[in-house]
Amino acid sequence: MLKINQLNMRYPDGNQVLNQLSFHIETGETVGLIGANGAGKSTLLKSIVGIMLPEEGSIEIDKISVTKKSLNKVREKVGVVFQNPEDQLFMSNVYDDIAFGLRNYGMAEDKISERIKGIVKSLGIERLLDHNSNKLSGGEKRLVAIATILVMEPSLVLFDEPTSFLDPRTRRNLIEMLRGFNMTKLIATHDLDMALELCDRVIILSEGTIFKQGNAKELLSNQILMEEAGLELPFCLQKRNNE
Repeated sequence: MLKINQLNMRYPDGNQVLNQLSFHIETGETVGLIGANGAGKSTLLKSIVGIMLPEEGSIEIDKISVTKKSLNKVREKVGVVFQNPEDQLFMSNVYDDIAFGLRNYGMAEDKISERIKGIVKSLGIERLLDHNSNKLSGGEKRLVAIATILVMEPSLVLFDEPTSFLDPRTRRNLIEMLRGFNMTKLIATHDLDMALELCDRVIILSEGTIFKQGNAKELLSNQILMEEAGLELPFCLQKRNNE
């Protein structure tokens, strides 16, 4: 589904951000991408969708190589939910924000309406369709931003800190929603409790390289390993250890 091979990336100032990254994600997997600040998580997501193209190495999505020439095809298959939902909301109301991508592809309005109805129902945001996107709460903006991606029916969705700025109830609802989505998911997050609960595997990045990858529950519960990676155990495991 997603294959990363010997990926290298430098910033214009020469700073090496990603170094010899190689991994793969199978269709239908939910994989957590974790690491301390500056580990390279956001840069990796941008590389996968072609916002930043690698200088060395390769990225393949459903056997399509990510290059300048293939970006249109790649972006039909991959959706990105950015950390700041306002980066994805720029129309006058929620309906138009969600419809934007489908309209760009020339889909008929009746089909757009039908698809939007299904997505907003699954996310529980039907009541927001006529609202001004700029006047929504942070949690509502997050759900609408997710809807703008899911309505495109991508086979792979990249999430950058999906639970940040959410209150506990909205966070819980979002985790349950993500659990119910069948597409392949790569989730970059500092929310290790969510990763423990939701992800099949985790990839731990450290200074642009893969420190460790494997079963989420095994790695995230390994205190020595987590500390070596500059991380802590998920809060739920810390609490359990202190009882």
